Amino acid sequence: MIPKYKIDIWEKRARKKYSETNEVYRHLPKGMLANLYHKMEHRNVEKGYGSLPFSLYDFREWAYSEEKFLYIFDIWSKSGYKKEFKPSVDRTNPFIGYRFENMTWMFWEDNKIKSHGEVGAKKQKAIIMLRDGKRVGSFKSIKDAQFFLGMKSNGNISECLSGRRNNVFGYQFIYETPELLEADHDRV
Repeated sequence: MIPKYKIDIWEKRARKKYSETNEVYRHLPKGMLANLYHKMEHRNVEKGYGSLPFSLYDFREWAYSEEKFLYIFDIWSKSGYKKEFKPSVDRTNPFIGYRFENMTWMFWEDNKIKSHGEVGAKKQKAIIMLRDGKRVGSFKSIKDAQFFLGMKSNGNISECLSGRRNNVFGYQFIYETPELLEADHDRV
């Protein structure tokens, strides 16, 4: 639980900065966490992970028990509520929804930077390089194939993958799919 003296300090800072009751509430732990909870709920559903597996009450209890949350909230409050210092929940594994075992606290700015790298990694699709219909290589992404072939741009590979081009330097490219992986495994 949060010590009362901390809540009093945070409330004094919030009241000094904001005159509207709603704004003060949103800049105290209870209100900030309610707002964050509803955003997380929306994101979880939007990304296909379903409803959050915990209630707002459970979320608040979890946050209040986390030293890292209290530390980050205090920094955010001391900064005058600058967005980059706002407490943010990071999904440790970005391929799984929000669950307590997959969540940690970090500054909003740090989470934003981390997520940019994850978005790029999520968008990568593995591809296979063929010559005369036979597999001669595979890559984690189009960009990797581009570097392998020493090309300035990956546009020709993308066109080959979309069917608008037959080959690049005599190679054909296709996306690697689970079906292809199973077929390769069955042949071994």
